[in-house]
Amino acid sequence: MNMTLLKFLKLLFVGFIAFGATASAADSQAYPTRSVTLVVPYSAGTATDTLARVLADKLAAAWGQPIVVRNQPGANGTIATAGVARAEPDGYTLIMIAANHVINTSLYENLPYDDLKDFRAIARIANAAFVLCVNPSMPVKTVAELVDFSKRRPGELNYSSPGNGSPGHLGMEMLKRISGADLTHIAYKGAAQATADLIGGQVQAGYVVESSAIPQIGTGKLRALAISSKTRSAKVPEVPTIAEAGYSDGDFVSWIGIAAPAQVPPAIVEKISADMIKIVNNPEVRDRIVDIGLTPFAAPAGEFEAYMKSEHQKWATVVKNSGATLK
Repeated sequence: MNMTLLKFLKLLFVGFIAFGATASAADSQAYPTRSVTLVVPYSAGTATDTLARVLADKLAAAWGQPIVVRNQPGANGTIATAGVARAEPDGYTLIMIAANHVINTSLYENLPYDDLKDFRAIARIANAAFVLCVNPSMPVKTVAELVDFSKRRPGELNYSSPGNGSPGHLGMEMLKRISGADLTHIAYKGAAQATADLIGGQVQAGYVVESSAIPQIGTGKLRALAISSKTRSAKVPEVPTIAEAGYSDGDFVSWIGIAAPAQVPPAIVEKISADMIKIVNNPEVRDRIVDIGLTPFAAPAGEFEAYMKSEHQKWATVVKNSGATLK
């Protein structure tokens, strides 16, 4: 190959790169030019669905385009997630994801998608913490007392969760592993019945999502021992974190964020992420998120991607140790 041809090819390659960068920047400046679909893999009325609609209203106002919220519940969110993984990677199909997005990879044997490789993290939006509660009839007031009490009555104490593989289930299994507590898992088909039986005394303990636990704690129907997050809750500041209770590796939250198909152009990812962070940091929106029962946590695409990877590894270990599976 002569030098003239080689120089021409190099210039052509550089030109393609420059054209691609220019086109990508132009696409991001124009985006969106039509309606955007925000898929919610949960039923209408859930906290994630309510949050999605708050964000959709603000995005529509900012972008001047409709944001269509599409609920697609089923199979622990995997059906909707698989569909988004196959969607056109143009930024016009987004999905609300939560902690079970990375947990499902370890629970199911043959998911038709990869939770990390097939998605681009856009922005982390909020967290939902859990309160470790006991029935008030239990003679324990701290986590250490619960652990000790359970060891002295092996096989006698049960804990409830909304279902096999749920954060409440895996969070308790994580605590059991680091503390040696002897508690048997009773899986329910939803949080409402799991909490109702904890209040009724059919089970003795359980992690209850913060928004549901606080009213029951306030009326004395449940006793709070610790909160699962790294920091205390502003709504129940007297309740210690699980780390403050003596179990530094027992913290967890169910986070919520937005993702897109993996090949969405970086410039569009950055635009959506920046606009989303601006919305979440709006005081009015933050107050609305708190009203839903969540804690605002705005993190941009790069930070959210790193967090998802760490959560993937964390929950893979917990699921493996617990032996939990779903079909």
